[in-house]
Amino acid sequence: MIRTLPLLVTLLMAPLLTAQGPSASWRTVNTKHFRLHFPAEYQEWSMRAATRLESIHAEVAREVGFDPPQVIDVVISNPIADANGAAWPLLDSPRILFYTEPPGPDEQLGAYGHWIDLLAVHEVAHVVHMLRPSRNPLNRLVEKSILPLNPITLRAPRWVLEGYATVIEGRLTGAGRPTSTMRALILREWARNGRLPSYGQLNSDQRFLGMSMAYLMGSAYLEWLEARSGPGALRNVWARLTARQQRSFDAAFTGVFGESPARLYGRFVAELTAASIAIDRPNELQEGELWQETTRGSGDPAVSPDGKLIAVVQRPREKPERLVIWSTEGATEEEKKFEERLAKILQRDPQDVAPVRTRPLPRKVRHSLTMRDGGDIDTPRWTRDGRSLLFAHRAPDREGFLHFDLYRWTPETDRVERLTHLADVRDADPYPDGRSAIAVRSRYGASQLVRVDLESGAIAEINEPSIDLVYNHPRVSPDGTRIAYVVHQEGSWRVVWASSPPGAVPEGGLQAHTTPRNDASSAEWISNDELVATFAGAGFAELHRVRADGTTTPLTRSAGGAFDPAPSPDGRIFFMSLDPDGYVVRILPSAAPAPSARPAYEAALVPAIPPPAPRVQPFAQQPVNAPHNYGIGRQELGWFVSQNLGPAQRATELGVRFGDVVGRLDTLVIGSLASDDAHEGFAIASAWRGWPVELLGHAFHAEESGLTREGVEVRGLWTSRGALRNVRLEAGGLAGQPRDLLFAEGAVTTRQIRTSWSASQSLRLAVDGGDETHWRAVAGAAFRMGGWRLGARYQHDDGGRIDVGGLPSSIVPRSALATRVFDPALPPRMLRGNRYDGWRIEALTPFLPLTAFYQRHEMHRDELSVAGLELELGSEPLPILKFPGVDFTAGVARLLDLDETRWWLGIRWRP
Repeated sequence: MIRTLPLLVTLLMAPLLTAQGPSASWRTVNTKHFRLHFPAEYQEWSMRAATRLESIHAEVAREVGFDPPQVIDVVISNPIADANGAAWPLLDSPRILFYTEPPGPDEQLGAYGHWIDLLAVHEVAHVVHMLRPSRNPLNRLVEKSILPLNPITLRAPRWVLEGYATVIEGRLTGAGRPTSTMRALILREWARNGRLPSYGQLNSDQRFLGMSMAYLMGSAYLEWLEARSGPGALRNVWARLTARQQRSFDAAFTGVFGESPARLYGRFVAELTAASIAIDRPNELQEGELWQETTRGSGDPAVSPDGKLIAVVQRPREKPERLVIWSTEGATEEEKKFEERLAKILQRDPQDVAPVRTRPLPRKVRHSLTMRDGGDIDTPRWTRDGRSLLFAHRAPDREGFLHFDLYRWTPETDRVERLTHLADVRDADPYPDGRSAIAVRSRYGASQLVRVDLESGAIAEINEPSIDLVYNHPRVSPDGTRIAYVVHQEGSWRVVWASSPPGAVPEGGLQAHTTPRNDASSAEWISNDELVATFAGAGFAELHRVRADGTTTPLTRSAGGAFDPAPSPDGRIFFMSLDPDGYVVRILPSAAPAPSARPAYEAALVPAIPPPAPRVQPFAQQPVNAPHNYGIGRQELGWFVSQNLGPAQRATELGVRFGDVVGRLDTLVIGSLASDDAHEGFAIASAWRGWPVELLGHAFHAEESGLTREGVEVRGLWTSRGALRNVRLEAGGLAGQPRDLLFAEGAVTTRQIRTSWSASQSLRLAVDGGDETHWRAVAGAAFRMGGWRLGARYQHDDGGRIDVGGLPSSIVPRSALATRVFDPALPPRMLRGNRYDGWRIEALTPFLPLTAFYQRHEMHRDELSVAGLELELGSEPLPILKFPGVDFTAGVARLLDLDETRWWLGIRWRP
């Protein structure tokens, strides 16, 4: 049975628990330790995973030193079009999420043998590591009855949990982050600049790539510790953490390694810094000139066909992504304005000192684009006439799941056109005729090359979709007769050349040949016969010139790597390089060879260079049964409890949930024990989400101040979630006491998102009718800038007997209280009448986690004002955690007209 997990933690982690909608055509396949659930379209990907998961489980258990007997539910989907996964090591019901989108070659996860294997090893390592039960009797009682999490999960810091799973991913796959160029390059560059995280920053650091350090720095530190103390040292830490003797993580760690984790971390940082400084000296580098500083994950540069403009995607931390266009000429105008400002400063104060210039001036932005929904902008490419740019952007379907589509932006007119609709295509490059483009389609975990008609949006396949090959960065040669792309196969990324007749899909597939060099990315044409591409290896990522015969010539020897080359027609090559504050734009004046090759470095410099990759055997394939229809899923039992406390209301609610891991059928049985004016009684509420329209039923019996409410509600719900607009339509009926009624409700929310601010508007209309007709209109608006939020809402009710005050109840459906205006600061029915007007103004600041509000209630001649502080949180059902939907409110308020102070705590459960 599920124990009630900490409410606030659950609500905060809810965004990580997204899976495909329950109305999809789900299938299930079972193995000894796993139940895999997946939509039918993902069957090929899922079955490959299923045939290897048992051998992965066995290898992980051997490495961790513990073999848990639990069966793990695995949910497979691709809801955000991004490479990811998650693990929830609940001792009674462990869960894993697999997102099928494969990562590209220049990502932190880009070094893998097969994406399925890497993802599975990392997430299974999490679960196996954290399923070891405590040997302390009191802890075991808590694990079985209240909180099903073991001491490792509860006490080990995030860098340990993520770092250890990363160590295992490297050891068992022979790839992954531990032996990758990206980990070594990032750690080395941060160390050279004195920017490695402190021990206190390892878990969470808001600087660029700070959240990744739990994986990168954490895994490197754990490897260093184990190298000092022996191969069983980490297992000893886990044994001490789960021992009968209660210990903190620091105590368990110190008992194995002799000193505290913070103290040894300082020594590790010192050794890593010394090794990093020893590797490269400035006079040995050829990394061009710093052309423009950008921040964080900025990149994807593209030079216009005439070489006069360059487009770059800027990705700041707290603002929407922005595609900017700069001139590639010298910053003459910017320099002139700077000199004029400096001259005025020195003229006013001749004793002032002019600043030392080490960085280029910010360049004037000629044009910029921020998507209306504030979303991402991916891989922009100029059309051959130089007037427009193609780019990819993720847009949601009706259920809110994201898909890559192609868009075209014309800077001179600022016109943005959507070219495809939910096509899952990205990384497009136009053909010379301007009518079509080559692109990558990634759908259901399979990758392929496609041709996109830029007028109709029609998609034509160039090759077959594959879950074993991953295609990336296709580019058309200047004359249109060849294409080049990067493909991942059998553990490496290679550049492929292929002939491509203009305007047609090659018959019989691609006639291609592959360069022998591994670990390639971002191949770009510099002529009809030569490419420039990034090649990574041994901890370094450099630009190389690539010829048709496969020979390569290094062009850079850089400290921060050389990524995303953008050749210019005049021979210059723009590219991105890594800096502790983010990627920056650098420029090579020509494609001249780098002066010298790098020497071979000693193993003592690890992790400033990658350690040798361990030699591993492929995971054994095991036969599995054919998948079967998911149906209503495996119904699981769980329980929850909550307390509602408010003016003249006291209620304790205890409930049982029956439901499946995908969330098709959710049923709550709830009882309420109450005093004062709270609802006492019981209810059975159920939701069926196996169809596009949700069906909800609610049978209840409740007593409230001598009034009996009972009956059955049936409700249909349809929602459409968009990037800028959400629509919700409901209709149904209630048969019961004290009245029967029919009801309908519609709500729409719209949003506008700009570079530094966003705004939203909402409108909700509801009507219910039985003996009397009651209708309600609610209009709201909100403005947000950074951590500041200001909102206002107006509500009008007319008809029926309208009551103001009180907390909602889990056992009474909304339709039975359709004429109730809830306000938790007021007792139920504090105001009564048949016409109501209410105003609310609220503000949220970055300095205060609570919302400050002013609420005004008016009913006929009665008026009441309330001001206070409130915390509101809400979550849709989280079936993967066996958790129902919940609304949480807590706060304190002053009744201004009555000079009284009230506080409240309320929780309402929903199926």
